[in-house]
Amino acid sequence: MKTLSKLDTKNQRINTRPEIELLLSSVNPDINDATTERIKTLVKQNIDWQYLTQTADRHAVLSLLYSRLNSICSEAIPEPILSQWRRSFQFVAQRNLFLTGELINLLKLLKQQDIVALPYKGPVLATLIYKNVALRRFGDLDIIVQQQDIFAVRELLIAQGYRPKREMTDTELVKYLNSKREHTYDFIHEDKNIFIEIHWRIAPKYITPIAAKDLWPDLEPFSLAGTTINNLPLEDWLPILCVHGSRHVWERFSWLCDIATLIHKNPDINWEEVLQKANDWGCQRMLFLGLYMVNELFGISLPPEIWQQMKKVEPIVKDIAPQVYEQLFATVKTSDKFMGRTFYHIQVRERLNHKILYIQSFLYWLVKGKKEIVKK
Repeated sequence: MKTLSKLDTKNQRINTRPEIELLLSSVNPDINDATTERIKTLVKQNIDWQYLTQTADRHAVLSLLYSRLNSICSEAIPEPILSQWRRSFQFVAQRNLFLTGELINLLKLLKQQDIVALPYKGPVLATLIYKNVALRRFGDLDIIVQQQDIFAVRELLIAQGYRPKREMTDTELVKYLNSKREHTYDFIHEDKNIFIEIHWRIAPKYITPIAAKDLWPDLEPFSLAGTTINNLPLEDWLPILCVHGSRHVWERFSWLCDIATLIHKNPDINWEEVLQKANDWGCQRMLFLGLYMVNELFGISLPPEIWQQMKKVEPIVKDIAPQVYEQLFATVKTSDKFMGRTFYHIQVRERLNHKILYIQSFLYWLVKGKKEIVKK
C-alpha cells in the first residue's frame, strides 16, 4: 500500500506559502499527533491571517479550518481573526440548518406525490462525510429526480412559492430536458432566498452520461436530521464526486477535502465496486485523478488494486495533476484558462465518443458566443 506522508511541493508546483501548508494540515482528515504538532509550529510563523481567511473562504473550508484550529491552538490565533471565523462559522451553521429543514420538507412533499427523489451534495453530503452539517458550506439545494417527474416537481415547487429561474412552455421544457447541454431545472424562492437545482443528470451529457436512471437501483436509506431519506452508497459517491470536481477543473479545494475525508473515515469501501461503477460510467480517469491528488495532498492510503489499475493511465494523471495544483491557490487569468480548460477536459476522458461529445459542445459554445457578440 502506498502512502505519501509529506507533500512534495517542488514536484507538484503548489503554492508553498506557510498559510497554504497550515490550511492543508488543518483540513487533513487524519489529525494525528504529527499533524497536530506541525499545525502548532506553523501558527507561530509569520502568518498572513487575512490571506489565510480569504483563501479558506474562497475554497469553502473556512468552517472546517475554524473548527480544527479552535480545538487545537485557539490561543495562537489573533482574537480578531478568531472572532471573524467564529461569526462566519455560526452564520454558515445557521444557514445550513435552515436549508436542511427546507430540503427535508420538500422531500416529504415529493414522497407524498409518489415522486422518488435523491438529495445531492449539500446537507446529505455534509452529514455523510463530516457527521456535522455545519462543517461543509453549501449555498443551494440539489435534488435528483427521474426525467419524467420534472413536470410534477415543477408544479409542486410553484405551489410552495418557488418560481422557475427560466420560464418555459411545456414544449420548450421538453426540448430543454432532451438537450445534451442541460442537466438541471432551476428554481428560486425569493422570500426564503433559496436556490434549488432539480437534476435529471449529474452534469451535462458532454461531461458525463450519469443520469438518475443509473442511480436508482443503488438507492439506500439514510438518516438526515432524524428523517429517513434516499442516499447513494459510498461506492457511487466516490466516482460522482470525482466527476463533479473534474467538471469544474478542481477549482475549489473543498471538493478534494470531501473525497479525502470520505475515504479516510470509511476504510470498508468496496473498491472493486468503485472501479466497476467508474468503468460503467466512463469516468475511471476522472476517478484516478481525484484519488491520486488526495493521496499526494493528504497522504490518504489507497489499496494496491487501485494503484495497479492507475498504472494504466499514470502518465496522463501525472501530467494533469500539476495543472490543477498550479491553479488551486493562485489567481489564474481567464485567458490562461480558455484553451487550457478545453485541453484538460479532453485529456481527462478515456473514451473517444466522450472526447468528441465534449469537442462538439465546445464548438457549439464558441459559435453561439460569437453570434451573441455580433448581435450586441
